[in-house]
Formats: sequence, structure tokens, C-alpha cells
Amino acid sequence: MKTFVRLLSVVAFITLTACSSNPPMSIHWEMGKNDVTPGVCELYYTITNLSDEPITNEGWTLYFNYMSLHPIYTEGDQILQTELQASYHSITPTADFQPLMPDSSRTFKLRFKGNAIRQTSRPEGFFLIQDSRFKINQKPISIPCTYAPFTRPEQMKRGIVTWEKTPYADGAYVYDYVENILSGEEKFVQPLLPQPKKMEYTDGVCEVAKAEIVVRTDANMVSEGYTMIITPTTITIEASDEAGIFYAKQTLKQWGELVPCGRVTDYPDLHHRGIMLDVVRNYYPVDSIYRILDIMAYHKLNVLHFHLSDDEAWRLEIPGLPQLTDIGSKRGYTVDESECLLPMYCGGWDPNAPTTANGYITREKYIELLRYAGARHIRVIPEIDMPGHMRACKKAMGNLLTDSAFDARVYKSAQNYTDNVIDVTKPYAIEFIDHVVTEIVKMHEEAGHPLTIFNIGGDEVPKGALTKEEHQAFIDEVLAILNRYNLQPMGWEEITHFCPAESKAICYSWLNSDTKPLEMAEAGYPVVLANANRLYFDFAYCNHHEEKGLNWGGYTDEYRSFDWEPLIHPNVIGMNAQLWGEVIRSFAQVEWQIYPKIYGLAERAWNNRSALTLSEYNHLVYEVFVPQLSASGRNFHIQQPGIKVVEVDNPQLQLDDSHVLVKMNKVMQGGEILYCLDDGEWRAYNNTTAVPADTKIVKAKVRYLGKESNTTWLWLQDQHHVDATAQEKNTGATF
Repeated sequence: MKTFVRLLSVVAFITLTACSSNPPMSIHWEMGKNDVTPGVCELYYTITNLSDEPITNEGWTLYFNYMSLHPIYTEGDQILQTELQASYHSITPTADFQPLMPDSSRTFKLRFKGNAIRQTSRPEGFFLIQDSRFKINQKPISIPCTYAPFTRPEQMKRGIVTWEKTPYADGAYVYDYVENILSGEEKFVQPLLPQPKKMEYTDGVCEVAKAEIVVRTDANMVSEGYTMIITPTTITIEASDEAGIFYAKQTLKQWGELVPCGRVTDYPDLHHRGIMLDVVRNYYPVDSIYRILDIMAYHKLNVLHFHLSDDEAWRLEIPGLPQLTDIGSKRGYTVDESECLLPMYCGGWDPNAPTTANGYITREKYIELLRYAGARHIRVIPEIDMPGHMRACKKAMGNLLTDSAFDARVYKSAQNYTDNVIDVTKPYAIEFIDHVVTEIVKMHEEAGHPLTIFNIGGDEVPKGALTKEEHQAFIDEVLAILNRYNLQPMGWEEITHFCPAESKAICYSWLNSDTKPLEMAEAGYPVVLANANRLYFDFAYCNHHEEKGLNWGGYTDEYRSFDWEPLIHPNVIGMNAQLWGEVIRSFAQVEWQIYPKIYGLAERAWNNRSALTLSEYNHLVYEVFVPQLSASGRNFHIQQPGIKVVEVDNPQLQLDDSHVLVKMNKVMQGGEILYCLDDGEWRAYNNTTAVPADTKIVKAKVRYLGKESNTTWLWLQDQHHVDATAQEKNTGATF
């Protein structure tokens, strides 16, 4: 009888959702505390019953995505959270789950291995699946989720520091950071990035629109370099190639209508100056990439490294292999991945929805992009990562790239996949790679953009997936395919283990090592600098709870990409920034992650030893080029302000113990700082301000060019210890 009553209850719950488009439940998520024990954080999930029937312990599973955190504990044992594959998780009720009545809520306390130090580090894409035994309403139901903002230091900070030991970006930290940027010596610099190698001035200016422009070629000049002789009526450009002429014209374009007379001598230190765009983890339409190509060309960047395949999707149409995009370009709810891949990141359950989970580049669109890039002297280098990071094509191609014996091998990738390596011993594995390379070569030929370099990735093959002999034999065959098409191999630094130096394989030095790029260069490999802690544009701008982005290798902003001395070596041929797609949720965020970080890349890739001081560079970024981004309708990030308690240094200012002096700063000359105290009222900051000494928190933000920065917090009172009773009251938790 008890079983029959339980069955009726489950059927009632499922029948209700079958008859209604409204979700039967909602989720509220709140961060508890980081490092409740070392390396473990505590979170709260509140489930609310929105239906007219009880939610029981049978008949439903909740699915969602959560990056980088791994469930280890749920208090009360009423629910079970499972990490299904990488970032894909489920919650199911256990036998101890007590019925949740209509209009009732219950909060569950969970612990995860890892830390959640930003509001954007949160679960996404919740959907509900009901028990297939009842054959009722099998279509997934999207479940709304709300998120509590971070308000306490123990939410925003780790008890342990990161390996790079980057502190939380509170008011005092940011104030000192800004002061360091502004403290350097500054002289007038031309509004150009990258800065030309040499500029010699004579009297007068030239109005470009009215000037005669004379172009000459000189094969003895440095590739991509140019000279310009500017008089009031004539501009003479000399260059060895079309790229040099193009870059001379970009310099004129940056100068604007009037340019100073004189002579400009310019050339790049590195001939590979690129950005990698990952459209795999999260997709954005290929037409939007034109906007990035325009900015790249404007600042003399010349390589688009296109990451087109990975574990989470396959994004390029390959004639003859329709399943790669029919299956591999879509993510959603699936039992066997026969029609789409598992839902990863933020896509949700629908493989046909217009989300960043779904989409691919058609052959025609790819060819159009190649032509657009080529007209701007930008080489497109495709990447098909192999033999790891191949889960998408492996699932799309079924048993052609694997079998049950191979799938029995036990391993786990860096992103926690257990099945992302293909069986390289299958003859079809090489046939597959050959077919893909052949079709991509044809696309480049048709576009008039011949392919000379092919990126095979080669990174993060998990231990246990392949033997060294299997791995080596596969790479040898791949190199033979590339050699047949006269393609130079390229990949991440791990390929040095399998590609000999005589292969001339170009190696991206991406790990934060000072010695590895030199070792590879000394061994004879062409090296591209791709340092994670300088050039991973998907990293958060700083260690602040409102920032988006990853941080496993540190933090990157417009100053990190500029303020360093890259390795100089004859075999260091380039510099490349990476925008991985795990954190991307829209093309607006793509721009937000790239701009203004791109300016440091542009200057350092052209001028390894830039003559600009940090303050001069900052002036160019915020007073010249960020306003141009704003005028062209592009999205961009702006630095937050600093806040600092200061001593009284004005004898005319009478200040008793009931007040303290607070000073704020910002990196840009324009805009304004707004601040608020405990009352929550925002005020305009004009100068050093006296605030009541019993103020708990001072917050500040910058408003500039129609945008607002993240909010900087400065705690004037100790907020590190929160009473447990208050914590439970705040979350509404019931334990």
C-alpha cells in the first residue's frame, strides 16, 4: 500500500508538469564560504515547489552545469549530486527525501572540492527530467534559477592563496595598483599602437585627405616593414611587400586627418602576431568575428588562430562527413549522444535553441572569412586538436574512432573527461584526419588564402589513454599527411614530446614557465609566446568577485599583456593571445574579454622592448583607443577604482576620531568616481572624503564612456567572521 501511495504521488507530480508549461520548481543558489576545510567550499541550493502537488523522492532528476567544482558532500542525505562528465551534473532525490509541499522551500547545504570566488562561478542551465518508467512528458523542462549576490568577504576570498598569490582586489589593493600605473614618467606620445620604431619630425603637418600618396616597393626592406616620408603635400610609402604598405596606411589611419611631417621607419620584431579564438566551447556567429579582424588589422596583428574542434563541439562543416556538424555542433539533453552531445557550460537542454551551445561554420562562411581576413593581411590558421580533446568528433563518428575495448581504458583529462581520446590504432583514425586536412586545404585554396601552417593541438592527452608508442606512431602519420600538403605543423608545447625539432613544428609556449620557451628555442623549435599569465584573455581581469573569467594561471588585464619583457631569441617567431570559450556567454563578452587587453599584445608583439612607460601606455589605452571602441559601438572592460584610508595631511582640516579620510583613484583622466557608504546612496567623488569611522564598507565604481566598472569594496570594519546563526537566517537554510 505504501508503494502504491508513493507511485500515485509521483504520477500526480509528473501529470501536473505534463499539463502545464510552468516549471514545477525553482532553484535559488547562494555562496556560503570558501575553505571551510582547505580547498573546499560550501554552497546552498534552495528548491521551491511551484506546483500544486508534493514533490516526492521519486520520478525526477535535475540536470545542470557547474565548472571546476566537484561535489563531495551533501548534508542530510536527502539529495544526491553526481558529476556525470566534466561540468555536467545531476541532482536526484534519495530515499530519505521528505515530500516538499506546494509553495514550500527547502535549502540544502553542499560542499565541493574547489573555490567559488566570483559571482559568475555558479551553476547554470538547470532542467528537469522525469522518470521514463511513466512515459509522461519526457520533454525536458527548463528550471529557473536565481542567484544571491556576494556580500561577505568569506564568499569573495580564499582562505588559501592562489599559486600566483594574487590577493583579492579590494579598495587598498586596487589603489596601489592604480598608483603604480600612474606613477611612471610620462611624455607626449603619438596616438599610435603599436608605436613606430622611429619617428623624425620636421616642421608642418599634412592633411591626409588632400595629400598625394606615392607608393614604392623595395625588396631589400624588412618584411612587413615600411618607411613614410611626410611633407605638407605628399606622403611617400616605401615597403618590401603589400603588408608593409597596408601597415603604413594603418598608421596614417590611426593618426587621423592631420599627421606630423617627417620620416617614419617601422617594422615588426615578430612576424606572428595573433589571437586564438575558441568557438568550440561556446559558439558565436562567424560574421561577428569580422569586427575583431578589423581591430586586429588596425593594430597590425596578422594571425587568426581558429580553434575549431574540441571535446564539447565540432564547429566546421567538412564535406563528406556531415555527422561532424549534424551531431557534433549541437549540445542538449541526450541519453546516448546519437543526435547531439551532452549539454556543457550554459547551453541548457535544447540542441536546436539559438544558444552559444549550438552552431557551426559552413564551408561557404569559412571561405568568406578567409577572404575577409586575407584582404587585411591576416593569416587564418585552423586548429583541429588531436589525439586528445577529440570527444566531439569521437561521439559524432560513433564506433569509427573507438570501440568498447578502447573505451575501457581508464583516464581523466584536465577538464575531467573520461572519454575524449580517439583510438589512434584504428586505420580509420588516420583516414579521418587525412580527409579533414584535405577538405580544409581545399577551402583555403578556393578562398585564395593558401594554407601553409596547420595546428594539430596535441595538448593535454591524459595519462593512461594511449601508450607512448601508440601516440608517437599516430603523430608520425599525421606529420606525413601535413608534409604531403607542404604544411608546417603547429601545436601547443606538449608536441615537442612527439614532433622532432627537424619537423620545424611551431610550438606555443603556454604554461607559465620562464625556462620552457628558451629550452624549445634552443632545441631548434620555432616558438610562439602564449604565456597564460600574460596572454590568456579568458582569464578574469583581476581577483574580484564581479569579474568573469577563469584564473587557474593567474589574472590578465591590459597591463599584464603589456608590462613584461618577452623572451628575445632568433627562434622566437611570434606572440599569441588566447580567448578560450568556457566563460563566453555572448559575443558582447568576447569583446569585453579582448578589449582593452589587445593593446598590450599589439605593442609587445610589434615592439618586444617597447619605449613606452606604463603611464604612457595607459594614456594611449584610455584617452585614445578605448574612446574609439566606444564610438564604434564595441563592448569593452574598464578598470575599477581604488579606495584607501589616508592620514590627515592638511592642517586646515579638522578631523576628530569619529571620522576617517578616504581617498580614491582611477586610471583614466575622464569619467567620474561614484561611491557609497552603508546607507547605499551613491555620491560623486571629488576629493579626499571624510567618512564616519563606524562605516562598515566603502564601495566605489567608475562611470566612463557610458559604462560602469565593477564595484570596489573596502571594509573599514572586520567582516571576516560571520555568526553562524546570522548565516542561516540569511540563506533561509534548514538543516
